[in-house]
Amino acid sequence: MSEVLKRIFGEDFQERYQRALARAQQIPSEELEAIKRFAVEALKSSEDFRVRYGDFDVILAQTPAEPGKFPILRASTGYYKVAMLWPGSKSIRGPLVSVFTADRSTAEKLSSTPNKAWLLVGRLQERRWQGDVAYIFRLRGVIPLD
Repeated sequence: MSEVLKRIFGEDFQERYQRALARAQQIPSEELEAIKRFAVEALKSSEDFRVRYGDFDVILAQTPAEPGKFPILRASTGYYKVAMLWPGSKSIRGPLVSVFTADRSTAEKLSSTPNKAWLLVGRLQERRWQGDVAYIFRLRGVIPLD
C-alpha cells in the first residue's frame, strides 16, 4: 500500500499519511495505564508471558542484548519491523517476535536500550515459516516497565 500511495500521491503525502495512520492506531494513554495495571497482575500467573485485555494481546517482551544485530527494517507496507525477545515463543530458532509499528520513532524507542523490558499491546499472530513457527506482533501501544 505504501508504494502505491507514493506512486499516486508522492512521497510527502505518503509519509504524512503514514504518520496520521500511526496516530489513529495509538491507544490513549489512560487506557494504556489500565492495561498496565491489569497486565502486571495477570502476567504473574501466565505461563507464556502473554495475556488478553479485551481485543488486545499483551506480551512481555525485551529488547535484545545486542539490538544492532537486528536493525530496524521498513516493510513494503510502510510499517517498521523490530525484532524483540519473547520467551513465550515456541520457535526452534529462538524466542524472537517480529514487532510491526506504523512509525519509526516507536521502532527506535523499542530498539534503543539493550535488555529493556516492555509490555507490548496489539495483536499477536502465529505463522508457519520454513517448517517452524514464527510470531508477528502488530503493535498498537507500548508500555515501558520502569
